[in-house]
Amino acid sequence: MNDCLSPDEVFVILARWPGLILTNIGCGSWRLGLRHGQVAGFQGSNMASSCGNRTDSLPLYDYVRSQLTTLIQRFGLEASGADILCCYQTICKESLAFAVDRKPPEFSRINEDGTPFQFALTLGPHHPILQFLSEAGIPGSSGVERIARNRDCIRTLGGVLRCAEAVAGVGQLLDEMAPVRDPDLLADPAGAFWTGVGFARGERPQLKIYINARWGHREERWKRLHRFASHFGIVEERWQALDRSLVSNMEPLGMALTLGETAPLAGRIYLTAYGKPLSYYERLMQPVTDEAFRGAFRRYTEFILGEDRTYPTRSVVCSFGFGSRAELDFKFELCGHCVFASDLEAAGRLRSWLDSTAVDPAPYVELINVLSECRLSASHAHLHSYTGVGVKEHAAYTSLYLKPKKIRSQEMQ
Repeated sequence: MNDCLSPDEVFVILARWPGLILTNIGCGSWRLGLRHGQVAGFQGSNMASSCGNRTDSLPLYDYVRSQLTTLIQRFGLEASGADILCCYQTICKESLAFAVDRKPPEFSRINEDGTPFQFALTLGPHHPILQFLSEAGIPGSSGVERIARNRDCIRTLGGVLRCAEAVAGVGQLLDEMAPVRDPDLLADPAGAFWTGVGFARGERPQLKIYINARWGHREERWKRLHRFASHFGIVEERWQALDRSLVSNMEPLGMALTLGETAPLAGRIYLTAYGKPLSYYERLMQPVTDEAFRGAFRRYTEFILGEDRTYPTRSVVCSFGFGSRAELDFKFELCGHCVFASDLEAAGRLRSWLDSTAVDPAPYVELINVLSECRLSASHAHLHSYTGVGVKEHAAYTSLYLKPKKIRSQEMQ
C-alpha cells in the first residue's frame, strides 16, 4: 500500500476481514498482519481509527458512525442497518460535528465531559438491545432553538421507525413536561430532551425520549413527576405510595417515554442520590421486587463494588418503569467514573459478573472491543459511564452506558 488510506478505506478493510491488522509505519505506508492474542481478555478489531493519528482530526460524527457501522455487523442488525444509520444522522449530524481530539462544547450533560453521545446495551433473557442516545442541534443554540430542533427530530424518528402515531399521541405530555416558554427550563444549560433508539435482532425498534427533570424549584420538579406518573394511571397509586419515601432521600433527574410501532407506551422516572448505603436501596426496592431479584442485586454489587460495597455509595441513579402492567419495574445504576479506576478494571469486573449469570457476555465483549479499539485504558474510566441491574416482568437484566472515546497510547495496558 503505497498511498495513505482514507479512514473510510481502512474501515472497509477491517470490517470485511476482522482478523487483519493495519499498522501505520510512516511515509504513507502500512503493514498488514493478523491479529492474535488478547488485551485483558478482550480481542477483536476495529475501524477507521486504525489509521494512526489521522483520526485525531476526524469529526466525532464520522468516528462514531464508523463504530456504529461495525456494531451493526457484529450484532447481526444488517436488516435494520439503513434505519439505524438514518436515525444516527437525524440525531447526531449537528451535535457531533467537532473533531475527535477537541474538547466537547459545553452543550450536553449526557456525559461528565460534555460529549453528547452514549452507546447503551441491555443484556437479559432476550436478544441484546443495542442502543444509542444523543441530543440533536447545534452546540450553542438557544433553549428555544434546542427544544424546537429536538421536537422536530423526534417527529422525524417517528416516521423512520414507523411509530409516528405514537409520537403524536405523546405531544401534549411533552409540552407539559418541557414547556417551551418556561424561563427556568430555558435557563438550564442541560436542555429539555435527549433522544435514543434501540434495536434487537428480530424485534421491532424502539424510540426513547428522555426529558430533563432537574430544572425549576424542587417542589415543582416533584409535581411534574406526579403528573407524568398519572399519565400511566394503572400504576399511579403504587407510585404515590413509593413517592412518600422518595421525596426526602432522592432528587428528580429525568423521565423517559419508550415508543414503538406496535408496543404499548412505556414510561420511566429517574431519581438520583449520593452517599447512601446499599441497605437504603435494598429497602427502596422491596415493594416492587421479589427475593430472586434482590439476591441478584446483592451479587451484582459484590462483583462490581467488591469491598467498597460496605461503604456509602457515590452517585446512583434509580428508576421506576411504568407500562400496561399493574406493577412497576425497577433499575439500579452506578456511575462508572465513581466506581471504576479504569476501563480495564471495569471490563474485568463486568465480565466476571456476566459470566456468573446465564447471560451471554459476548455482546458486551464485542461492544467494548469496538469502542476501545481492543486497547482498554489502564489509567482512566473513559468508556464506562453507567452500569446497572434491573428487573422487568420478573426477569433480571444488566444495563451498560458507554461513551465513545479516543484512547491515547500511554493510557493503554
